[in-house]
Amino acid sequence: MAKPGNQLLKQALELAYEDYHQEKRRRRDPISLVYPFSNPQDQEVAAFLVALISYGNVTTILQSGEKLLAPLGRNPYQYLISDSPLNLWPTFKHRFTTGKDIEILAQWIREALKTQGSLEQFFISRTPDQSVPMKLKLSGFVQGLWSQPLSKNVKCWVQVRNRNLKYLLSDPQQGSACKRLNMFLRWVVRPKDGIDLGLWKKVTPRELLLPLDTHLVQTLKKLKWIRTENTNWKTVESVTEKLREISAEDPIRYDFSLCHLSMSGGNFKDYQKKTL
Repeated sequence: MAKPGNQLLKQALELAYEDYHQEKRRRRDPISLVYPFSNPQDQEVAAFLVALISYGNVTTILQSGEKLLAPLGRNPYQYLISDSPLNLWPTFKHRFTTGKDIEILAQWIREALKTQGSLEQFFISRTPDQSVPMKLKLSGFVQGLWSQPLSKNVKCWVQVRNRNLKYLLSDPQQGSACKRLNMFLRWVVRPKDGIDLGLWKKVTPRELLLPLDTHLVQTLKKLKWIRTENTNWKTVESVTEKLREISAEDPIRYDFSLCHLSMSGGNFKDYQKKTL
């Protein structure tokens, strides 16, 4: 239950949620690329790959996401756990992410799936003590992927592409806000509702942290929750804690709606005025 001082803010957030957390708005969001897959195993793989390249202009993200997923066919999970070749993206480029980065990432995912069966189980296996903070869980997941074996012809590329790979698969222990990883977790952990997928059952929505992107930052500045656009993991924890005061069991419930409100040119203050 929200604290008394947060009741009006919660009402405003709920109004924005009603207007923007709708399936029809999914078309302008990277998660739309996951919905053509009906198998949960395929959705998990597709969601992870798409989330990691979700930076930049949304139109470009959607175009790049289609090019990224297309070579994996209708069943990306089965393709990855097979011994099929992974040199599938020779001409792929999304801003500073190249096909070689994706090939390295695909090999890491392949090894994780082969050893644990799913990315969820791999995530859980990296941090046996499930009471530890999400920062450590997420860091363990990232470090675990980085430690997966690679074929000789790809291994030599890791050092060359190291900086780009660290951006693509960032570690909160290094201070990164990890926007795209937190977004991936939102997609797979929050209950299925026409936007999020509800795939993972061993991580709870209350553990999730806010995926801070440029659109959301503008709204948070207007709320005076943050003062600068330079965000890091501490910022993520700080703003998520404020949201927990409003919605303890599902603190990032309003992420999609606030992001799309800002993307559409709307102003959250208009919702606040409606509650006065």
